[in-house]
Amino acid sequence: MNLDSAEILTHLASTYQHKVGEAQSLVVNLALASGEEEPEVYHVVVAPGREVAVHEGRAADARFTIKTSPDMLRRIYERELTALTAAGRARMSDPAPLDVELAPDVGFTPELQAELYAFLQHFFTPTWPEVIPLGEAHARVVHGAHAIPLFYHPGARSAWYQVNPGEQVNEPGDTNPFPQAFIFIKGEGRATIGDTTLDVQAGQAVYVPPGADHVIRNESDAPLEVIFLAWGPGA
Repeated sequence: MNLDSAEILTHLASTYQHKVGEAQSLVVNLALASGEEEPEVYHVVVAPGREVAVHEGRAADARFTIKTSPDMLRRIYERELTALTAAGRARMSDPAPLDVELAPDVGFTPELQAELYAFLQHFFTPTWPEVIPLGEAHARVVHGAHAIPLFYHPGARSAWYQVNPGEQVNEPGDTNPFPQAFIFIKGEGRATIGDTTLDVQAGQAVYVPPGADHVIRNESDAPLEVIFLAWGPGA
């Protein structure tokens, strides 16, 4: 079934109605363009009472605009990858197939981050309950390995990584101010946590204290799969 962008957004909005709170209120712009062509512009309105509607055109009161291509929207809808995966990047300056533009008078506060990440996860995941396919085919290379952000909630986030032979997650000096953990579910590798380097393998979990370096290397000849967890203020 070949749906156009408006039909896809309408289907996503219908599913999203089951996920929003009774009192939630939100307006989001979406700009869909391939290359330099003029974008198709829509906006999503979430009103109290779990009313979700998609309209053509740009809303003046939206605090951010999600920018991607019609093809990427279709791929997200068909669950080839998630919106959070399409938006993933190690640094804000890195290119990504899904981007976010803030309104001129809006700053990227923790409150806005929570609103944005929740919308990216819940609106663009076309199933309820939400099921996210894993595997290299559904991932993008972020932080040096194939990554799929999983679930986000203010103060908690998770991701799946496949670290292929010769790949490395993070660089020395990469730290975060909140606690983290790596859960190794397949393969083997080496992890540097702070000043300590150790061998790791499937069936193990490693805690990363706040402020510690955390680098994972795969020097074997088979993929290493990892579940990443982070929690606490700022996660």
